[in-house]
Amino acid sequence: MAYYEQDFKEVAHCGANTTINIACDDEGRKSAAFGIVSRRPGPMAAAGIYILLPHGIPVSDFKMGGIAQPFDPPLPEGCVPAILGSDSLGCWGHQCPCCSGYFRNGNHAAIYPQTCPYCGLRAAAFEFLTPAQMKFLAHLAERLKEELAAPDAKGTERQVEIDMESLVKQAADEPKPDFYYASQTQQTRYKCDQCGEFNDIRGLYGYCAACGWRNNIQMLTARFEEIRQSLNDGQAQPEAAVGQSVSAFDAACRDFANQLVRRIPMKPARKETLSRLVFHDIESDTFKRLKDIFDMNPLKGIVEKDARFIRLMMERRHIYEHNAGVIDRRYIERSGDEDAVEGNLLRENRGNTHRLIGLLARMASNVSTDFHEIFTPTEWPINSFKERQRRAER
Repeated sequence: MAYYEQDFKEVAHCGANTTINIACDDEGRKSAAFGIVSRRPGPMAAAGIYILLPHGIPVSDFKMGGIAQPFDPPLPEGCVPAILGSDSLGCWGHQCPCCSGYFRNGNHAAIYPQTCPYCGLRAAAFEFLTPAQMKFLAHLAERLKEELAAPDAKGTERQVEIDMESLVKQAADEPKPDFYYASQTQQTRYKCDQCGEFNDIRGLYGYCAACGWRNNIQMLTARFEEIRQSLNDGQAQPEAAVGQSVSAFDAACRDFANQLVRRIPMKPARKETLSRLVFHDIESDTFKRLKDIFDMNPLKGIVEKDARFIRLMMERRHIYEHNAGVIDRRYIERSGDEDAVEGNLLRENRGNTHRLIGLLARMASNVSTDFHEIFTPTEWPINSFKERQRRAER
C-alpha cells in the first residue's frame, strides 16, 4: 500500500461525515444527537467520546452498543456523546499526554486503557487524542450550539452534516479548515504477537498501544530470521552474521534496560551505572546487576556448556568487528578457545552461527519474560485475541 512505502506520510481522514440530528417536538423543545455516515469505499472505524459543553472538552470514552442499547458508561452531566472517525486505513492517530510522542494503532478502545509505545503511560484512550482531533470535537460543540439556536418549526426534524468527504477530496495544496484531522505513518508497523493489534511507531522498539507488551523480542526474532536466511542463501558470511546477531541481541536487551532506568525511580548514581549496561559480553557486570537489582536472569536455563559457547562467540564477534578477524592476546585470555594462536585468522562456520542465534534468542526471551513481570501488560486484549484464535482453530 502506497501509504506504507514512506515514513511520516499523511493518511487522510476516512471521509465519513459527522451528522447532527435536530428534533423539535410539538412543545418547541429541541434535542440533538450526533451520528456518522460514510459514503466512500474503504476502511472506516468510529469511536465514541463524551464531550463537555459548551467547549467540547473530551471527558470519557464510551462503548457504542447496538440498536436500542444504551452507551456504556452512562452519559455524564453536561456532556453529549460525540463520534470520531478513523483515518482512511481504519486506524487512529494518537499523541501521548505525558511524553507528547505520536503513534498510530488499529483501535480506540473504550473498555481497556491505551498504552504509550514510548514512555509506557497507561490511560484511557481519549487521553491520547491529538490536538487536531480535539479541535474537531470543539468544532462539533460549537456547531451544535449554532444548530440548536437556529429556528425550527414545532414537530420537525432535520439533519446537518459536517462534510469531511469533500475535504478529503480536495487537492493537497488546498487549505483545509482547522477542524480537519488526518493521521501520519511512522516508521515501524507491526501486528502485536500478543494481542494481534496493529501498531505504527517511531523508531523500532515500543509498547503495544493495546496490550502494553513491549515488542523487542518480536523485532529481534524477525531480525534473527533475516540473518539466518541470508546466511543460508550464501549472501552473508558466518563472520558477519555473528556480529549482526550479537549486535541485534545487544540492542534489544539494552532497550529493556533503558526502560527500567526511565520508568523505575532510582538514585542518579544507579541510573548512570545501569545506563552503561552492555549485553555483548556475558563476563561483564551487566548480568550480575540485572539479577541483583531487578531479579532478571538472562542466563536462566542456559547450561554451563552453552554459556561457555556464548562467551566464546561474543569474543569472536569482538575480533571480527574490531580486529579484522585476527586473533590477539585478549581473545586468547578471555575466550577459552584452546586452539587459538595469536596472529592467526579466525574462521567461522554456519553451524556455530545458527547455534549462537538460538542461544541469544533464549537469553533475550528470559529478559523479556522478567521485564513483563515488572511491567505487566493489559490482559483483556491478550485474552480476547487468544479466544479468537481458539475459535478459529475449531
